[in-house]
Amino acid sequence: MRNLIIFLFNLLLICALQKIFAQQLPRKGWLGAKLETVSTENYQALALKEPKGIKIVQVVGGTSKKLEMLPDDVILSVDQNYFAKPLLLSKYINSKTEGTSIEIEIARKGKTIKIKGKVTGRDRETDKNAAIIYESVPYKEGLLSVIINKPKKESKSPAVLFIPGYTCSSVDNLSENHPYGRIVRAFSDAGYVVLRVEKSGLGDSQNTPDCESTNLYDEIESFTAGLNKLKSLPYVDTDNVFLFGHSMGGIVAPAIGAKNAVKGTIVYGTTTKSFFEYQLEMNRLQLMLAKPDPMEFERTCRLQTQIAYEYYIEKKDLKAIASSAERLEALKKDWQYDGENRIFDRNQEYWRQIMEIPLLDYWKDTTARVLVLYGGADYQAFSKPDHEQIVYTVNYYHPNHAELLVFPETDHYLAKTLTRENAYELFNTGKIQKLFDLFDFDVTQKSVEWANKQLLIKN
Repeated sequence: MRNLIIFLFNLLLICALQKIFAQQLPRKGWLGAKLETVSTENYQALALKEPKGIKIVQVVGGTSKKLEMLPDDVILSVDQNYFAKPLLLSKYINSKTEGTSIEIEIARKGKTIKIKGKVTGRDRETDKNAAIIYESVPYKEGLLSVIINKPKKESKSPAVLFIPGYTCSSVDNLSENHPYGRIVRAFSDAGYVVLRVEKSGLGDSQNTPDCESTNLYDEIESFTAGLNKLKSLPYVDTDNVFLFGHSMGGIVAPAIGAKNAVKGTIVYGTTTKSFFEYQLEMNRLQLMLAKPDPMEFERTCRLQTQIAYEYYIEKKDLKAIASSAERLEALKKDWQYDGENRIFDRNQEYWRQIMEIPLLDYWKDTTARVLVLYGGADYQAFSKPDHEQIVYTVNYYHPNHAELLVFPETDHYLAKTLTRENAYELFNTGKIQKLFDLFDFDVTQKSVEWANKQLLIKN
């Protein structure tokens, strides 16, 4: 009798937890404005006594639109808190949930105004061809936000876990022309359930570490949690679950696929090299695309080699590597070094861990079918031999399980830019929307066609 009571109690507890995790999380606040720091050059024109505050360049939506803020308004304080950088201001708004009271002090046309109102979040996604479901999954001490595109049909559906690149960027509320949104909708429109899980601290996630503080192993853990969530959905055909990894997602996907049963793994724009070797080759390619002075180019590459060796091989701290003005400048310019412990917007351990993980072993242990996609205009994941090596490795241990598709004129962002030179020019002149508009729909079409073929193969 006692055992029966314990069993019933545990069953009720599990059901209660499942119900909690199936609920949508409260929407986090969103400022919804393009910002810049007030500079010494323009503060007098804004009728400020000193160069302080954060200037609104453009109102996009969210809290700034709800409170009727305007371009050229300067945010002096929020809830009597002062912010030196736009990122810190945005994070403060993001730390609040929608509906929370807020007071913002602004300078507008020479006058100081206090605005009181409620924090507003982003709109939730909609899709005419699918239900958009917001749920959550346990992760560490908190919950990660999950966004699901569910086709409007009664039968169980094949499914895709989408794994994005390295940046600490939300995958929620993607714009109509965002390449990630296009990938998600391509599979959803084809009848696949598609699940996105936010990285730690992003979107509506609760009580999880800031994305910038997490490492690569944390990220693999979070996407594994996303895969488990996907497989738990009652409307998913668990025999036909796929992974789609873009860029760094092409490193995370095989790490997950090697230890979890999936039908297929698709990767686009990735690598198989040690990151020490990869980054040196990438630096040379990208520096040459900038058309530098040949001698300066070689000096820069040699300096980059010294820095990379100390960072990846000797595992020195970034502050120790930045031991001279020349090295500090090179780190800030070419590694996006923040002066502390971050490069390329992630902490220094994140990148070093790519050297540690047995990437080819993961591909060797992947029993799923594999599709490798390579863009000939990609100047980030530039190496066709790397992509060919994935196919060779998988097929060596699992004959006829992998294939390569090449898109000669397509870049890292799935834009049909024709050449690397064009892709580099568009990206480095800030023409991101132009890149989005050049999306190569052949990539998603071929990916869906390949996945559909795998559905016909019995496990």
